Amino acid sequence: MTIEHTIRFFMNSPFEPFTLMMIDGRELHVRNWNSATLGERAEIIYMTHPTRQVEIVDTSHIVSIRTIYASNRATWMGTSDRR
Repeated sequence: MTIEHTIRFFMNSPFEPFTLMMIDGRELHVRNWNSATLGERAEIIYMTHPTRQVEIVDTSHIVSIRTIYASNRATWMGTSDRR
């Protein structure tokens, strides 16, 4: 997973909820714009869980990112949807 892809999910407007799949098999759900923040150089993510616990995540441990709801593929590819 590239930092550019991660940034695209965090900066998308309007925000679309997504799930981070981690190398250890965990799934971290980013359901709204204030539940997670990218660090200064996008190397870490500050997560606030529903329990109000804070977790710092190394972005190099992200295996994939998935939208939680149906989404327009072109939004994430940076192209028009030609299907």
